Amino acid sequence: MGNYKNFIADFPVNSAEFFTAITYATTELYISMHVLDLENMTAYPIKTNEFIDKFMKCANTLQASITNIMVNLACPESVETIKNFTILSTLPERLKNTNVISEIFHGKIHGWSKAMFVRIGEEKPLRRVLYLVENVNEQMTKLEQEKELLEQNRKQQNMINALMNGYTSVVGVDFTTEKVEIFRINDRIKNALGLTKEPPLFKVLVEKYINRTVHEEDRDSLRKVIDESYIKEYLQVGGSLSKIFHNELGQYVEMKVVRTGEESIVFGFTNKNSEITEINDKIYKDSLTQVMNRKYFDDKLSSRNSQAVVMADIDFFKEINDNYGHQCGDAALAAVASILRFSVRNLDRVVRYGGDEFLISFRNISHKVLKIRLEQMRAEAEKIILQDYPDVKLTMSFGGTFGDGTVSDMLSFADKALYVSKKKRNCVTLVPFESLIK
Repeated sequence: MGNYKNFIADFPVNSAEFFTAITYATTELYISMHVLDLENMTAYPIKTNEFIDKFMKCANTLQASITNIMVNLACPESVETIKNFTILSTLPERLKNTNVISEIFHGKIHGWSKAMFVRIGEEKPLRRVLYLVENVNEQMTKLEQEKELLEQNRKQQNMINALMNGYTSVVGVDFTTEKVEIFRINDRIKNALGLTKEPPLFKVLVEKYINRTVHEEDRDSLRKVIDESYIKEYLQVGGSLSKIFHNELGQYVEMKVVRTGEESIVFGFTNKNSEITEINDKIYKDSLTQVMNRKYFDDKLSSRNSQAVVMADIDFFKEINDNYGHQCGDAALAAVASILRFSVRNLDRVVRYGGDEFLISFRNISHKVLKIRLEQMRAEAEKIILQDYPDVKLTMSFGGTFGDGTVSDMLSFADKALYVSKKKRNCVTLVPFESLIK
């Protein structure tokens, strides 16, 4: 493909040493390497093999030789692309503003390969180029693996988004390593847990979450459901479960658990306060007084622990109904219920137990504070003026017990205390719960 001696003579360096060094340096990197002279249309092989030499000699022109080599090196799907890339007549224009151009193709023998033209010198018009074919199969395989991994991650993310649609905080867990991956998290939980960079391991994160963001009453039940052994025993791969609990603010939160694999779980958390409160209001709230009803007591409150239980009712309520009618009685019930409702804390509960009787459950309250609170309620009831019945004067009697027990256990003692108050009317009677048990 040209006179070797003339080709060497054109180089301004010790050519023999120069080409020996290049050949040694590129032996492991390149499948082939040729220096092409576009003026004389000649080629000098720096790195070649019998396969390439065979097809190089089958053609009468440099262009035909390069094309012949590449057509036989490339797989059918890459032939047209690589033929267009090796058109020598367009090289000056393609290398006009750059020193290197390249094209990836799929080879029959070496797998993924890269063909390159590299400008030699600054001659104008372009005369010499280095033509190389590099084996990039390892790099391309790695890229394909990374691409496949990215695609798997994308599919996983889409699956998680579908499973956890509407959940404001979502985390994934690998039980083998206990590593946690946070997909999304709201600021309140992030700040409560003190998360900055990498999240802690699963068991540590669970304890932080439960102790800092879950209401004390619900911690044990949530801790049981979120435990690895419980999930593996009761939840099959692909299955899910949901758990409603209260956060540290007393608001309803829903946790959804999806078992995505033998050792992988996704947890989702979202605020359900408005939705569940609305449902509970329809089921458990008394429409007249806007406090909780007897069904709420039976279903939810009776088994809860309490430090004080109080029964209260309106004095001479039957006479109010008889003398002024049931509409007046309803107005009286709504008025006293409003006082009771606004006199307790979020963790306390007011229930319309029946007729004009109200039950109040207090958490974490001392005897002294309880007495003051009930006296304030009693005094406020005396100040009630019913808009359409200005002549009606209301008073209330309170009877309660204080100590520590379930609401249902304490109720009978509160009833007895109310009976004492009803004899006197418009007063508060309190008895200790524990001493009565003895």
